[in-house]
Parts: sequence; C-alpha cells; structure tokens
Amino acid sequence: MTIRSLLPETIETARLTLRAPRVSDLEDLVAEANNWKVLEPTASLPFPYEEQHGRAFVEKTARASHHPYVIAEKTGDRLLGVIGLYFHDDRPTELGYWLGERHWGHGYAPEAVRGLRDACSSIGLVPLRARVLAHNAGSIRVLEKTGFALIEETVSVVERHKGKPLLVLEWRG
Repeated sequence: MTIRSLLPETIETARLTLRAPRVSDLEDLVAEANNWKVLEPTASLPFPYEEQHGRAFVEKTARASHHPYVIAEKTGDRLLGVIGLYFHDDRPTELGYWLGERHWGHGYAPEAVRGLRDACSSIGLVPLRARVLAHNAGSIRVLEKTGFALIEETVSVVERHKGKPLLVLEWRG
C-alpha cells in the first residue's frame, strides 16, 4: 500500500468538489486550459491546449507519480481547474494547480488548496511543497494564505521558464 492509495477519491469543501477527471470534463478542460495566461506559469502544460492533450490527461490519472483532482463546482459539477500531487522518491510531495481565468479572484484556488492540504494531513502526507514563478503574485498569495512558507529562492530549470526566478514554498502541517 502506498501513501497515494490512502488519498480520498473525492474531497468536499464549502463550494467545491475535488474529484477524479472524467471524459465528460473534456470540453470544459480544453476551454479553461487553452489560455496562455493560465498555461504560462505551469511547468508542463502544452500551448495550445487541445482535445488530444485533455484526453491524455484524463487517461494518465492512474500513474503512480501523479494524483490529479478536477476542481469542480459543488453545484453543477462543472470543471473550474485542476489540482494535484506529484510524488517523488527523493524529495517531498509537490502540489500544483491551475484555474481557468474566468474563475480567478473568487477564492476557489485557496479553497481547493486547503481541501487537498487537509486531506494530505489526515493521512500523514506532510510536508507538501509548491514551486511558483516569482512574478506570479496571485499564486504566491494563494500559497501563503493556505500556510505555505518560503523555503528557497532559486531559478527555474523547466524549459518554458529556464533561468526565471522561482520560489519554493512548503507546508509542514
């Protein structure tokens, strides 16, 4: 049994449901993700984000190194974005997320981060880390609001952001 297998299938917050991606999310997934403002700060999502990328994402949810959740409205179950965990053998589990641009500024990101963070804490999955580009003030605020603290200032090695200032934040429970 792995720590990944102890994570809940669904996480409920006041306004959101975090759940596994499904084929029925495909239209919303592509519509929300195919936006350079959404994808630019991510490490690996392709641009343009097309249906084939969405299908591959939905199909890869069983990989042991990654555990994604769709961020969905509790009422209506519409996809707003994605949040997930990346498991590493040599360093703490990493949290990543994105929201469609039209959902920015409504408190959904901190609510989703708190929900997943608390689920991780309940199974002893701490600490959690997150990497964020230093110019991404919105994401930095989300992480600070949810208890993450700066532990390192470095530069990105990801091709899209190579050499750009990068912050590493950690939540220790």
